[in-house]
Amino acid sequence: MHTHYRVVRFRKIQPAPPAHRESKRKTWPIVATFVTQGAVLAVLLYLIGWNRARATTEHFGVDISRLANTPADYLLRSLNSVAGPALVFAVCTVAFLALNRRLVRALDRPPHDRGRRSIELALPATGPTGGILLVIGAVGVLVNATPGWPQNGLPPLLIFLGAGILSYGAHLDRSRAEREPGDRIRAFTLIFLCFISLLLIGQKYAEFVGRTIAVNDAQMLQERPAIRLHSTKRLDIGDKGVQLSYDSSPEQYFHYRYDGLRLLTYNNNHFFLVSQNWEKGKSMVIPVRDNDTVRVDHFSSPER
Repeated sequence: MHTHYRVVRFRKIQPAPPAHRESKRKTWPIVATFVTQGAVLAVLLYLIGWNRARATTEHFGVDISRLANTPADYLLRSLNSVAGPALVFAVCTVAFLALNRRLVRALDRPPHDRGRRSIELALPATGPTGGILLVIGAVGVLVNATPGWPQNGLPPLLIFLGAGILSYGAHLDRSRAEREPGDRIRAFTLIFLCFISLLLIGQKYAEFVGRTIAVNDAQMLQERPAIRLHSTKRLDIGDKGVQLSYDSSPEQYFHYRYDGLRLLTYNNNHFFLVSQNWEKGKSMVIPVRDNDTVRVDHFSSPER
C-alpha cells in the first residue's frame, strides 16, 4: 500500500498599492511630458524671437549684441510673429489626427477588406518616399542656394516631411510585431531630425519677418519721432539731412544742436538715431549714450 502526498503551493498575494501611490505613478509621466514639451516650445519661440530681432537690427547695421533685450522680449516678439503659422499648424494637426484615426480603424478590419489592403499596399512606399525627401532637404540645407522666403524654408520642410513619413510608416506597419534592437535609435534619430528641421523653419521664417519689419520701418522713418539732439561737445554725426548749429554763448550748457534725426529705438541706455534721409548701405545708425552731456528732445511726427 502506497501513500500519496500532494504538494500544495501557496502563492503570496501582494497587497494592492495605496490609491495615492497609484495616482502619483500615473501623474508623473504626464507632468514630465508637459514640462518637456513646454521647454521645447519655449526654446523654439526664443530662437524665433532672437532671429527676428537680429534680422531687423542687421538691416540697419546694428549688432544685436549691443542691445540689452531680455528673453521675455524675444518671446513676445516671437508670439507676435507666429500667430498665423501656429493657427495653420494647429489645423494641419487636427486634420492629421482625424486621418490617423481612420487609417488605424481601417487596419483593424479583416484582411480581405479593400481599405485595409489599399493601406498595406501603400505602406512600403513610405520608406523610399521619406528617404528621398530627407536627401533632397539635406542637400538643400547644405547648399543653401534658395534665396528668399518661402524658398529657403523649403529644404528644412522637406526634412520634416521625410522624417515624419518614415516615422508614421513604421507606426502603421503591423507586420513588425516585435521591436528590433535598432528601433529606438531609429525613432530617436527621426524625432531629432523633426526638431532640428522645425528650428530651421522657424529661423528662416523669423529672418523673413525681421527683414520685412526693418524694410517697412526704413520706408516710414518720417512717421517716427523727430529728435533734436543737444550736446556739450561736437559729435561725429555727418549724415545727409542732419543740420548742425552752434551756440557759443557762455550761459549755454549745450553748445551743439543736431536736427533732422529720427529715433530708431532706445535700448541699453542708448538712443539709436538715424538721419531722416537714411538709406541702407549709405547711412549709419548713431548710438548716443544717455548721460549728462546730451539732451534729447522728442517731437511727434507731423500730421499728413
